[in-house]
Amino acid sequence: MTKISLTPVIDVVFILLIFFMLASNFNKAGEINMNIAKESSKQSKEDIKVFKLMVHQDETIMSEGKLYSDSDLLTMIQIAIKDVSKYSIILTSRDEVTYQRFLSVMNFLKVNKITNLKIGIKKNEDKK
Repeated sequence: MTKISLTPVIDVVFILLIFFMLASNFNKAGEINMNIAKESSKQSKEDIKVFKLMVHQDETIMSEGKLYSDSDLLTMIQIAIKDVSKYSIILTSRDEVTYQRFLSVMNFLKVNKITNLKIGIKKNEDKK
């Protein structure tokens, strides 16, 4: 009795499988046509003004490259948020800033009715 080898049959099946995989187009079902050219670049009413503040230990706060004292910062924020309906303030600090200084800035803004504060943190990277 002679044995029939299945190796050529498996080879043919794999060649047919590869052919149909390459000949089929699976991307048509998930396509969505978007006309981006019609989009407007105007500021939407839902845009949020973001202020990034870096607290320093020496009673100053940096915003957009400028140093402010606490009272000057309050004036700058009040003027800036007067024209926008939604804003967010992200507070970060340098490594040498104490928790007391950071919390005193947060409290100062809260007492002066500046809300929507967020605390920015650095990504913890291992030094090797």
